[in-house]
Amino acid sequence: MRTTTTILLLTFLLVNNFPIQAKPRFFIASSGNCKEADEYIHYFESRIFNNLKKNFPCVEISSRSNVAATLEHERQRTLLGGETQDLVSIGSAMHAEYLVSLKVRILQATALIEAFCIDTRKNKTISRVFFKSAPGDAAIDAVENASEQLIEGLKKYEICPFTGPINVTVKTEQNNKEVESYAVYCNGVDGTFHRLESISSNSVANWRLNKTGKYTTSGSLSYSLFEESIIEEQNPCALCPSGKKGPIMHNEKTERSANIRGLSNESVAEGIQINDARTEITFLDNGTYIIKIIAASNQGVLKIKTDLKIEGCEKRSANEIINKKADVPLDEILGPFNGTSSDKVLSGSKTIVREDSETKEKTTITYSFNLRND
Repeated sequence: MRTTTTILLLTFLLVNNFPIQAKPRFFIASSGNCKEADEYIHYFESRIFNNLKKNFPCVEISSRSNVAATLEHERQRTLLGGETQDLVSIGSAMHAEYLVSLKVRILQATALIEAFCIDTRKNKTISRVFFKSAPGDAAIDAVENASEQLIEGLKKYEICPFTGPINVTVKTEQNNKEVESYAVYCNGVDGTFHRLESISSNSVANWRLNKTGKYTTSGSLSYSLFEESIIEEQNPCALCPSGKKGPIMHNEKTERSANIRGLSNESVAEGIQINDARTEITFLDNGTYIIKIIAASNQGVLKIKTDLKIEGCEKRSANEIINKKADVPLDEILGPFNGTSSDKVLSGSKTIVREDSETKEKTTITYSFNLRND
């Protein structure tokens, strides 16, 4: 159980223009420094285009040849020996989530072949290759190798979104009792100090999520909490309000309860309010992947009821009920699991048990998922 600060922080993390378009779009920008280099470029483009379609059937692709006028200025810069500028802006202007840059330069008897792919949303290069060869057949082989290796680098990322259900149940239990007892002496009489402090709590959060895009996630939550803490203290030699020592009996019981339903929807993507939930799949180099889930509930009410009774040389009693706004967060990394971005289905299930060594609180996390990228 957290305060509403959790929602505000999570919302800040989620408002990031996550792509909610149906298909990821690639834009291919290519350039050569001479007529001979342009001949390799045409072949380079076709190989990249075909390999993208073969490995990521969901994508849409456009290229420099489709928008030659728009990119003519950048092409002239490259022909004059300058580096291509503002590639991210170009990709964004083409409404592309990914920009592929292909370059072939012929310098004397050497062909320099370079390709890289930028995630325009993150302004991050996610795959890069470079080959150097002699012109002719060797350069054609280098173009083919560059095309294949660039695609291999992209396979580490979730290009075609996996979608489907992810169910996570988080249960917590705590039953802790501490007893303290020792001899005391005052007013000419021996006595025994005794204190019992116990806490008993349990909560259940059922997250029923549905991954709808590369990051976007919808779903529902049902959460319930009940916690009871008790303090019983008998002190025959307590310091009384009068300044003398005497007996005090302290009894205090506190109950906390909450029932929260639904996901928060403070986040915005492409001008649309969406659930405060995000799922991200990361593919690792060893043929495995992990799933990171972040979500926040609607605001709910945490009810705190306190009954206090003090008797003896000090007398006091109180009955208080306080209602506080609260929300429930989910922040879990699941895995690693065996699988790659080339798989059509990613699925798994497991139960994880954790115990806090200090509080003795036991947390049981049960999850299952079945994601497809058809």
